[in-house]
Amino acid sequence: MTDSRPLVLGVLGSPRAQSNTGLLLERVLAGAAAAGARAESIALRALHYESCRHCGGCDETGRCVVQDDLASLYDRIRAARHLVLASPVHFSGVSGETKAMIDRAQAFWVAAYRLKAPVSEVSGERRGLFVATCGGGDRRVFAWAAHPVRAFFNSTGFSYWGELFEADTDRPPPVRARAEALSRAEEMGRRLLGENAPGVGGENP
Repeated sequence: MTDSRPLVLGVLGSPRAQSNTGLLLERVLAGAAAAGARAESIALRALHYESCRHCGGCDETGRCVVQDDLASLYDRIRAARHLVLASPVHFSGVSGETKAMIDRAQAFWVAAYRLKAPVSEVSGERRGLFVATCGGGDRRVFAWAAHPVRAFFNSTGFSYWGELFEADTDRPPPVRARAEALSRAEEMGRRLLGENAPGVGGENP
């Protein structure tokens, strides 16, 4: 029997198995599931894949010629109604795992903007939510990290619908004890399935 619930796909770019970013992503997906979604999560650290070769192999087809674990991930992205991309901030940008995955999305860009081909298996609005954490208190890093994420969402057919940022994660209390942040994450997940977008430019809906 086919599951008709909309797929909300979470992609986790943290290199750590137990991470603050992963905890927030879990809560977002829990909120989405409570609102009626089929929520799935994929951790990039568990995949084996290359960086983009910039070989031009996707120029004629809009499909990456490198056959590694990103092939199945991109199939899930094409099938997703909404996408939650979660990454810690490393040196004012997304993690290396996340950036390599984004760079390989050049094939999506070719399909969408050069070949004018569909990049999604679903119709209608597709929302992208960016979840990020940083150890320090300089919140400017979130805006810097968001630049490649915006480009990634645009190329893969999602609108940059919202963002959820948590700073000072190197200081107490731990994120698992920050009830307000965890509640906010669940609410964002529920709203991802709803009618009203929180807008962008800040982490609060």
